[in-house]
Amino acid sequence: MFLRSWITVLLGLHVQFYWATSCPEECRCDRTFVYCNERSLTSVPLGIQEGFKTLYLHNNQINNAGFPVELHNVASVETVYLYGNQLDEFPLNLPKNVRVLHLQENNIQTISRAALAQLSKLEELHLDDNSISTVGVEEAAFREAVSLKLLFLTKNHLSSVPIGLPVDLKELRLDENRIAVIAEEAFKNVTDLERLVLDGNLLTDEGIAPGTFQDLVNLRELSMARNSLTAPPPNLPAEFLVKLNLQDNQMNEIPVTSFSNLRQLEKLDISNNQLQSLTEGVFDGLFSLRQLTVRNNLWHCDCSIKWVIVWLNSLPGTLNVRGFMCQKPEKVRGMVIRELKMDLIQCPNSTPPVPRFTQLPTHPPLATLHRAGLGSIVLTSI
Repeated sequence: MFLRSWITVLLGLHVQFYWATSCPEECRCDRTFVYCNERSLTSVPLGIQEGFKTLYLHNNQINNAGFPVELHNVASVETVYLYGNQLDEFPLNLPKNVRVLHLQENNIQTISRAALAQLSKLEELHLDDNSISTVGVEEAAFREAVSLKLLFLTKNHLSSVPIGLPVDLKELRLDENRIAVIAEEAFKNVTDLERLVLDGNLLTDEGIAPGTFQDLVNLRELSMARNSLTAPPPNLPAEFLVKLNLQDNQMNEIPVTSFSNLRQLEKLDISNNQLQSLTEGVFDGLFSLRQLTVRNNLWHCDCSIKWVIVWLNSLPGTLNVRGFMCQKPEKVRGMVIRELKMDLIQCPNSTPPVPRFTQLPTHPPLATLHRAGLGSIVLTSI
């Protein structure tokens, strides 16, 4: 027992001595971590040995010439932080088994297939805040990263979605670029994608091909806020979509069939558009809807809004609707639409139209509403 204890102590001392002697002199090492960050380095230090799993190389001045060939063969490294350096190309000779790679806040302009082909285990890639353009990405370069699941390209200079995305991709962030066009083949075979963020681009109705989303059969979240759409994109992925963000566009109409197949949708945001009215039945089929946000539109409370009043007062308590407020005419400006009295609304003929209900679960029949004087209000937040 005594001998075994001594052997354990000696082994521990040996490991500590190994770590101490194998740590590059420019860095600090602690167990499986190598800290070389914020040291004004222009290259990755030599002497990084097997056993280390995480390299902190961020906030230096490392350029593309600063990656020694032997670094590629350090098989134990799984996570590398290289953000805030002076890279202008996607680097070569990164550790071959890296799984998580942080390259944001550089000046990367080009990405080659050869560079990504070296990283067959890469699962998560952060390329935010670079200077990557569409022409700077070699076609199908990202597909060379065969294990890639998460790809972040926020705040770059892309004018279109890169062609040849990894087939196992789960999340793709392309927000704050200059994307004006999404080709029909952009998401071809990317059937596992669950989250797609396209906020803050230059997308118009004409820039989105009709079959753009047809392969995204597992998509759960689609965000297209802060673009220039005048209507929702056609043929949205219907089977699993639970969250759809379309706020801050230029939408002035929503075709009645736009959301008709989105049976799993739970959250819909159409705030900050130019909508004055909605076609009756536009929310038909949204059986799972739990939150609808419509703030800061140009709602015109004339005869066409009557069906909305009846609809709002018929909704189940599980559905939270926010932001229906009159903007015109002046006499009802600022009034909450669900609280409007019917006699405040002017119709061209004396007989008011009989509203048709949107098909949401557990609403009372029309006759019941008429007997109850449109019933009580079930929504509590605006």
